[in-house]
Amino acid sequence: MDNISLDTEKVGQSQHDTVTGDNSDKGELERTPSQSKNNVARLDHSGLPLVPQPTSHKDDPLNWSPRLKLLVTLQISWLAMLGPMGSAVVNPAFVTMGKVFHKTPQAISYAELTVYIVFAGVGPLVIVPFANVYGRRPIYLLGNLIAAVTNLAAGYANTWNGIIITRVFNGIAAGSTVAIGAATICDLYFQHERGLYMGIYTFFLTNGPHIAPLIGGFVAQYVGWQACFYIPGYIQLGTFVLTLFVLPETLYSRGDNSEAMPYRERSYLDLLTFRHGHTTRGLHGRDFTRPFEMLRYVAVVVPAIYYMTCFGYGTVMFALTGSKLFAEFYHFENWQTGLLLSIPLTIGCLIGEFSAGWVTDWAANRYAKTHGGERLPEARLNVIWGALLIPVGVIIEGVCLSHHKTVGWIGSAFGMGIAGLGLQIATTVLYAYATDCYKPQSAEISTMFNTFRQVFSCLISFYAIPLGDKIEYQYAWLTFALINLVLLLPVVMLRIYGPKLRSLSWQRPPTFHNDI
Repeated sequence: MDNISLDTEKVGQSQHDTVTGDNSDKGELERTPSQSKNNVARLDHSGLPLVPQPTSHKDDPLNWSPRLKLLVTLQISWLAMLGPMGSAVVNPAFVTMGKVFHKTPQAISYAELTVYIVFAGVGPLVIVPFANVYGRRPIYLLGNLIAAVTNLAAGYANTWNGIIITRVFNGIAAGSTVAIGAATICDLYFQHERGLYMGIYTFFLTNGPHIAPLIGGFVAQYVGWQACFYIPGYIQLGTFVLTLFVLPETLYSRGDNSEAMPYRERSYLDLLTFRHGHTTRGLHGRDFTRPFEMLRYVAVVVPAIYYMTCFGYGTVMFALTGSKLFAEFYHFENWQTGLLLSIPLTIGCLIGEFSAGWVTDWAANRYAKTHGGERLPEARLNVIWGALLIPVGVIIEGVCLSHHKTVGWIGSAFGMGIAGLGLQIATTVLYAYATDCYKPQSAEISTMFNTFRQVFSCLISFYAIPLGDKIEYQYAWLTFALINLVLLLPVVMLRIYGPKLRSLSWQRPPTFHNDI
């Protein structure tokens, strides 16, 4: 592993290694000690300054070999998928669990899934500050280990209260591994390439709940609902053993004096044994309020609000309502429900990602080439129009549900696939845009996105089916689609007025975490 782990990445052609000159007018260019001290910038293959500028140290994650970066990206993406997947494998078994515990499928979803969603959203607010001080690696390892143990405990629990308790701790643990994923991508990659790798991460993140029913339907049908908990638990336990040996630390302090101070570069073994080298960051009480401080920034709160409706209505609503509605309308068994909740959404997201991550990089780089190297985060929002497919898909499914006597299940499947396509585009674009605006605060941004998404999603189970029963599902789903559509408008306005807004005095970027 040493031969690939800390090799300096070739970030430009030989004639583009350095450039001299004053870059003070590039508002988006994140400076590092080496650049500010020597007034030298490293360039990418297009001859534009790298953002952020890497240090001269080989253990700077920006200088790692492409193979190691991809290895880390795939690991954190897998962890991001495992958490939601572990909680959603049981979704097709809500009807079966209801018979065992003498509860309705709706009540099962309220308690089992909603408890997980709430704590997966709120718990990381307390955990993530530790990731900014002690490193990303401890949070990934401990979070995944606790998630594994609590899933196993739920599988062997024989009381409903016991299951609920495991969901609380499972949500906190699994949610923490999800909340710092975008920050790790920013640790590893330059701004001009983040869209592609952020897309890989968000694809895994989004599709955890989609892959889960594919497994859960057959497991619940032929093995038992308990296996829907302990099978994911064993998978998470195996992942813990793997990441213990191959997931290095990506947190890197770029303090103002790091280039001038005596410095011992960390080896790959150091990165696996929690040795932070020259890092002098400490944990303070205010670190726990930093995520909320990001809510003052329009470029964070507007995408977060829109994203929560994309995720809530573009995937969670299908999971929370599908078990009951498909069993009632189409007389589906568990495995059939699992297939319907899985395949259309997964295929839709896969197609969507082919139209998202690399496309946002292309749009942003094209803008930079035609505007003197200025890397404008808003250029990524040119791709947001694909998110219009979310309300289209939601409306299609709502109409099909209301006319289930004459319209087969394939109509609902088509609607979910269309919504999934739009959801993946929205997720990648919004994550890439917000973290481009405030890269040093990417952990806080990712945490707020996670909190908004989870809290909003948990409420859907309380009103989606009751509203559909009252006013018909086509009109209820139309209402949700219109909510999502209306909240897209402020995001479109950000594309036009975002740069001016971010230049206002009350929108000046925060200074905390500027050393990472």
